[in-house]
Amino acid sequence: MVDAPVPEKVVAKATAVVEVDDVSDCFTAYLEYNKILRTWFVAFGVGVPALFLVHPEIAQGLLARHLLEQVATVFMVGTAAQVFGGLINEVANWYVYRWTNDEDKGNSLLFRLANAISDYFWIDLAVDLLTIACFGWAAWQLLTTFSK
Repeated sequence: MVDAPVPEKVVAKATAVVEVDDVSDCFTAYLEYNKILRTWFVAFGVGVPALFLVHPEIAQGLLARHLLEQVATVFMVGTAAQVFGGLINEVANWYVYRWTNDEDKGNSLLFRLANAISDYFWIDLAVDLLTIACFGWAAWQLLTTFSK
C-alpha cells in the first residue's frame, strides 16, 4: 500500500484530521500554552515554599523528617530551571530577531547557534520535565509528611 502525500495545510490532531488555514495559528497557540505553563510553574515553585514561612507547622513537619532543606531546594531548582529556560529562549530569539535581515551578522556562528536553539523544542521539554520531576517529588514529600 502506498501512502499519498499529505497536503501542507492538514495537521493531524488526535485521531481526526483538521484543516488549518494558517500554520502560524498553531504556533501562536503553542506560545500561549507555553507562557501559561511557565507562569504556573514559577508561581507553584515560589508559592509552595512561601507556605513554609506563613504556616510554620509545614516547615516543622518537614524538619521532623529531615526533609525541609531538600524540599525547599528541589522547589527552587524547578523554579530556576524555568527561569533559565526562559532566559535561553529570550536571548536566542533576540539574536534571531535582531540579525535575521543583517547579511553580515546573519551568517555568523552566533546567529546560527541562536537560530538552532530557537528551533529546539527538546530544550523546552527537558526544562519542563525537570520541573515536573522536582515539583512532583517535593509535593509527594509534603503529602506523605502530613498524611501520617
